[in-house]
Amino acid sequence: MNSTDAPPALAHTLALAGMRALRDFCWTAAIVVPCALLAALTTRLLGPLSLFWPANAVLLGMLLRYPERASPAGWLGACAGYLGADMLAGTGLAMTLWLNAANVVGVATGFLVASRILPMDMRDLKQPKAILSVLTVCVAAAAAAALVGGPASPALFDRSLIAGLVDWFNGDLALYILLLPVMLAAPRTQAPARQLLARLLHALHGLRWNWHTAMPVATLALSLAIAILVGGPGVLALPVPALIWCALRYEVFPTLALTALLSVTQLFSIATNLMVLPDGPLLYMNSVQSARLGIALIALGPMAVAIVNGARNDLLRRLDHMARHDHLTGVLRRGAFLERGAAMLAGNYAAGRPTAALMIDIDHFKQINDRFGHSQGDRVLSIVAAELTAGLREGDILGRVGGEEFAVLLPGADLRQAGLAAERLRARVEMATETQGRPRALREQPLPQLTASFGVAVCNASRPLPLHDLLARADAALYQAKSSGRNRVVISQAPG
Repeated sequence: MNSTDAPPALAHTLALAGMRALRDFCWTAAIVVPCALLAALTTRLLGPLSLFWPANAVLLGMLLRYPERASPAGWLGACAGYLGADMLAGTGLAMTLWLNAANVVGVATGFLVASRILPMDMRDLKQPKAILSVLTVCVAAAAAAALVGGPASPALFDRSLIAGLVDWFNGDLALYILLLPVMLAAPRTQAPARQLLARLLHALHGLRWNWHTAMPVATLALSLAIAILVGGPGVLALPVPALIWCALRYEVFPTLALTALLSVTQLFSIATNLMVLPDGPLLYMNSVQSARLGIALIALGPMAVAIVNGARNDLLRRLDHMARHDHLTGVLRRGAFLERGAAMLAGNYAAGRPTAALMIDIDHFKQINDRFGHSQGDRVLSIVAAELTAGLREGDILGRVGGEEFAVLLPGADLRQAGLAAERLRARVEMATETQGRPRALREQPLPQLTASFGVAVCNASRPLPLHDLLARADAALYQAKSSGRNRVVISQAPG
């Protein structure tokens, strides 16, 4: 390397490092400032400490989702965000430094504990065993923040040390429990904010709100209204049945978001005396502080139900996929193909659209098994299935209906379109030896030239056919293709 190349390369490396550091700094600061400033300006309802301080839980959740941002620059940006928000809100310097040191220590402790007990594959909360790990992270983060921030009570607020420790731990734990699961379960996307908002609006527009979909949310809103009207300590648990109904009806993230929204609404209703609770003598806590902790602990039940039910539904989906799809090729099994095909065919007839069927057979497959062994035969099946899948349109149906036989249904395709599609798929299979058939290991033999024969049949809505008759016509055309020398497409000329 020329010595003159080193300085530009070093400068480029330093520039990239500086850009990454600036990105991380701005990223964490942009998370903290809006949350902290909003809380500092609007929710200091209980003396010197904020009733609703979401910045810690939101920051921890985002760092656990994107741990690569937890760089020194990222932590520095978080510190700057906390300090800047409090300074803008008019908080004194001594209070700002002390209280926000507690915030940073709490988030850092939660991040370190989660790094040890909450692996990346559990952070989307799709596994029930993640519940206990998340609760442990919440307790650790709240306890660390309380140990640092609690002693500020005697020095800055003229309150007892125990009261300060209890209040800080209580407040942080409640908000970690309510908000951290929501942050972890939120859908992951790399789309910009504008695209994400557009996607969300499109999903809401396309959602089929019927009686069964809307009833859990309506019941939840009604239970909250009744709780506000009735008052008393027992009303904190009144929305729990509706939340459990939501957990059984909706996905994990919407349920967690509804639970957090309801809990925060209850919290502010109590703080503003909209929901009345008795204010009796409590050890180191008033009724609002006690209710804050109670609301969060009550919310753990519906959250746990949502996560367990989500894991159950995911398992059922995977089991259904395994039952309906061939384990070797990943395409539909024969029974599932016939079931979906019959439904699609009926829909096409009702809409007046034609349907094309392709029957496909891998040429000389028995010789491949005999010469190269069944493991290579399985490889051939996987390669052909992958090529067929890649060459089909969205909405086409592909299934494995025999040992080396596949079938395809093309909705809306006439005779000419079906013939062109079959020829395109035949060419893909023929080229598969070059693109996918090379040896994957030194001891693995190269595969021979792969080819397949195709039979095509089409039925029109004016002359509907049962699915088995349509496939039988395509199979007869396939037999002609194999009898005529293989590696070709034959189109059935029978009327349909």
